[in-house]
Amino acid sequence: MEVVWQRLDLWLRAAMPSSVAVLLTLLSVGVWPLPYLGPVMPPLAFIALYYWSIHRPDLFPPSIAFILGALNDIINDLPMGVSAFLFTLAHQVIWRQRRFFAGHSFFMLWSGFALAAAVMMVAQWLLISLIGWKTIPFLPVLIQTVLAIVIFPLPCWVMIRLQRAVLSVN
Repeated sequence: MEVVWQRLDLWLRAAMPSSVAVLLTLLSVGVWPLPYLGPVMPPLAFIALYYWSIHRPDLFPPSIAFILGALNDIINDLPMGVSAFLFTLAHQVIWRQRRFFAGHSFFMLWSGFALAAAVMMVAQWLLISLIGWKTIPFLPVLIQTVLAIVIFPLPCWVMIRLQRAVLSVN
C-alpha cells in the first residue's frame, strides 16, 4: 500500500506545473473587482507556459502547451486553434532557449518574457485578424502585453515558491 501512496505522491507532484497553468488560465477569465479589466486581462496562461517551459520542461511537454492553448481558446472565445498553435510553437522556441534564461538573473528571465509576450500577442492579434478578415483593435492587445510584463514577477514568484516546495522534495 505504501508503494501506491508513493506513486500517487509522485504523480501529483508531476502534475503540479500543468495544474498551475490551468488554474492561471481559469483565473484569467474570472470576475475581478477592477473595472474594465476583462477585455485587457493579461495572458496568465502564457506566463505559466513561459515559466514551466524554462524551469521544468520535463513536466510541461508540448502536448500540455497545446491543451492549455486549446483551453485558452475555448474560455476566451478565440478562434479554435489559434492559442493552441501559438502556445505549442512558443513552447518549442522557449524550450530551445531555456539554457540561456535558466542560468541567468531574474532580470534576464523577465526580459525574455517581455520579448516572448510581445511576439506572442502580436502574432495572436495578426492571426485573429486574418481569420476574421478584419483588423481587430490593437490597443487592447498592447494593454494586455504591458500588463503581462508588469505583473510577471508576481505569478513567477508564486511558481518559484511552488517549485521549491513541491518539486524539490525527494
